[in-house]
Amino acid sequence: MRVSLITFLFISISFQLLLAIGVKGQDMSSYQVTIKLENESLLTGLKKIEAQTSFRFYYRKADIGMINGLNMTLNTRPVEDVLNNLLKNTDLSFRQIDNKILLEKRRQQTGYTIKGRVIGSNGKPVELATIKITKSADHNIAFTALADTGGRFNLKVFEKGEYLLSVTSPETDSLTQAIKVDEAQIVILPDIILTASIRLKGVTITDRRPLLSRYADKLTLNVEGSVYERGENALKLFSVIPGVYFDGKEILFRGSEGVTVYVDNRKIPLSGDQLLSYLRSIPSESIKSYELKAVPGAENDAQNNGVVINIVLKSEYKFGLSGNVSTGYWYNGHDNTKATTFLNYRTGKFNLQGGFNYFFSPAFYEDDITQKFDATGIFSRQTEQYLERYHNIGYNAAIDYKLNSKQTVGVSYNRYINPGSLGSTFTTDITYLHNAQTSTIDSSSHATRKSLFSYVNQMANAFYRNKLDSAGSRLDIGYSYISYGSKDPSALETRYLNSAGAEFRPRDSLFAKTLGKSMVHVANIDLEKHLSKSLVFSAGSKFTSSKTDYSIDYRNGLDGQAPLDPKRSNSFRYNENILAFYSTLAQSYKNLNVKFGLRTEQTNYSGRSIITGQTIGRNQWDFFPSAFLNRKFGEEHSFTLSYDRRIDRPGFRQLNPFVTYTSLNSIEEGNAELRPYYSNNLQLEYLLKSKYTLTVGYQNTTNGIASNVTNIGNVIISKDENISDNNNVFLSLYIPIKLTSWWEFNTSSTFRYRTLDLRRTDVLHREKFTQNLWGTNKFNLPNKYFIEVSGFYNGSDFHDITNQFSYGKLDVTIKKSFFNNQLTSSLELQDPFKLYKPRYQIITPEFNRDVIRNRLAYVRYIGIFLTYNFSGGKKQNNKEDIDAAGNEARGRL
Repeated sequence: MRVSLITFLFISISFQLLLAIGVKGQDMSSYQVTIKLENESLLTGLKKIEAQTSFRFYYRKADIGMINGLNMTLNTRPVEDVLNNLLKNTDLSFRQIDNKILLEKRRQQTGYTIKGRVIGSNGKPVELATIKITKSADHNIAFTALADTGGRFNLKVFEKGEYLLSVTSPETDSLTQAIKVDEAQIVILPDIILTASIRLKGVTITDRRPLLSRYADKLTLNVEGSVYERGENALKLFSVIPGVYFDGKEILFRGSEGVTVYVDNRKIPLSGDQLLSYLRSIPSESIKSYELKAVPGAENDAQNNGVVINIVLKSEYKFGLSGNVSTGYWYNGHDNTKATTFLNYRTGKFNLQGGFNYFFSPAFYEDDITQKFDATGIFSRQTEQYLERYHNIGYNAAIDYKLNSKQTVGVSYNRYINPGSLGSTFTTDITYLHNAQTSTIDSSSHATRKSLFSYVNQMANAFYRNKLDSAGSRLDIGYSYISYGSKDPSALETRYLNSAGAEFRPRDSLFAKTLGKSMVHVANIDLEKHLSKSLVFSAGSKFTSSKTDYSIDYRNGLDGQAPLDPKRSNSFRYNENILAFYSTLAQSYKNLNVKFGLRTEQTNYSGRSIITGQTIGRNQWDFFPSAFLNRKFGEEHSFTLSYDRRIDRPGFRQLNPFVTYTSLNSIEEGNAELRPYYSNNLQLEYLLKSKYTLTVGYQNTTNGIASNVTNIGNVIISKDENISDNNNVFLSLYIPIKLTSWWEFNTSSTFRYRTLDLRRTDVLHREKFTQNLWGTNKFNLPNKYFIEVSGFYNGSDFHDITNQFSYGKLDVTIKKSFFNNQLTSSLELQDPFKLYKPRYQIITPEFNRDVIRNRLAYVRYIGIFLTYNFSGGKKQNNKEDIDAAGNEARGRL
């Protein structure tokens, strides 16, 4: 570990020394800068000049606040030439005094005024329409204005020539028309009429961005400007991403693959209900796009947590206070409620964020089970019921500070706890019959397991970012600290009844107390360098140090005062250090994009059982290559070939060599001997018209971790082991269909041929053709009503030794927006037709087990939810999108 840490620090210092640059002040006519603008504001352009020079600009905010939409190709030119280009269509001039540059209005230039009115097809004014005028030659925005309550507007330009006038309104598509400014000082336009069909003579509808955009290593879903921009939330929009759907509890890809969620390139350190609640609080109006990495590259952790989906928020925040609050109530046989809030406050160089998350939802399920044990001839019917009072509170806070226009530092902290204790009750009723053909009861047992679980999960992060140039190059350095602590005392009592229902033997009682704590330190450094407009190099390093300490004490009784059972009790300590390096190179050509990457990780771990003295340890290097090739054929066809190699490390709890009891007839064993396993992923994707996708692929794993289920008599034992070799070939389709102007239908389907070899006492070979189908209907109705009807069907499949029968689900959501889409209310009906009843089956030479899940907390409910978004002040750039590097490690706690 000491060598790895020294290596990491050496690389960090070397990066900073290599990138140190000195700047001297010079005359603006001779000092050159490299700058590029893409539909950006004048203020952004000035900041980019300040970042590369010693010049400082002085101006009145009111004079430059409305000048935006500027474009400038990447080039190196004198500062004076840059300013002439930026200000040529404005009423501003500039002059230099020492290292200060003053921007001020021209005194004697009157310019040309353009007047007009925007009305609807009913002749009524269109209020607050946005009108922009741009030069036809370079598309730089010359002036922007809002129509008043009478639909009237005034624009001003300072040069004669041809212009494009653009008009947008929340209720219509964007449109443009050409106008010409000649000698007249005042140009009065005829009324601009906006209609639902948008069929105006002389008017061209502005093209929307395509729904899907393909890059070498990712597929982008463009939400901004699409039908999904309003009235949704971040969780709902996952169902629009090709191959992705939400089953009520998990976000899945292609039916069975997991999803790792990022927001603005920050991995979200949440899971389960905490993650879902957070995503529901993000309104679709604030989302720009979703980026899907079905094959993650070398810059992502090699740990295989599924595909990566990054939610890109719109790039503008506002000075002052903005945020949202949401609440909800739903009923599924129990009362459930949630409340969340997110706040962002920006002032000067500071950006502050804070959030609060409250969640109360009893979790439950109910299973009906039949079992037959061939060796003994025992046949039983069993009912398992689980009820948990899930109570969670989360806090998070973050602050960023801009040292200057190039450098930013920030810290963040989040904490998740359950107030009081999380109480749960697990009951198991087993009825033993004489045989499978009779209902005559031989005997029965009734087991009750009660537990009081509590935990604290917290993470602190600090980062530094240096924007190295205007082309997008940057250097990121970060550190994260994560801690997790839990207590889980439980009492299990079993009663034995004869055929008459009377107890015939003493009760068994067993008390267990599990204590756990984990600490993780993570440091990272990442460099992205734009060597040219089409060539990007990135490299970085990451060091993760983890320590866990878990213990379990068993006592022969129902509380902590009962006699200790030393044979069952145990304690396990585990240390793990991972040192990673990566580099990527991406090159873009006219119709071809390629990206290659290599990641290498050194894993050094050791573990020791304090009671038994059992030890484990390993020190090894692994290599993880990745490659992407994207080829476009015209505007409508795109092919992408992707490959990567990944690793799956066992979770920290899986390594604890403990025996835990659901009941005395159902036991789970940990396994300290578990090892990481590796997978390869090869995919070819075809994108048609930026809407439809067809993907074929091959995935394989060797020595995978699988649950090995065995039995001793009528006691079933589950233990994770490295016994699985898995291969699958798949074909996936995504087809969005716009049936009418108000009805859209999206469908996604995945077909797999899977083979699995399980190395138990004998080799079990399994193979199956599986299907996953999903579809959603979205209806946009008048008065801002939305209705969504969605559902999925999963064909029969298998998981390790377990067979899974086919099942499906259908959900209905009705949504209404108020106050210019600031307030959104929704009514959700989940599985109202009671279609979701999954069934599982285990068949071995020793026993058969058949499970039907009749009730499940998150599947079937009716609920109402409210979200309110607010904001104020002038728009500015968002806070920095830095990934808190410790989130991957946190996911294994």
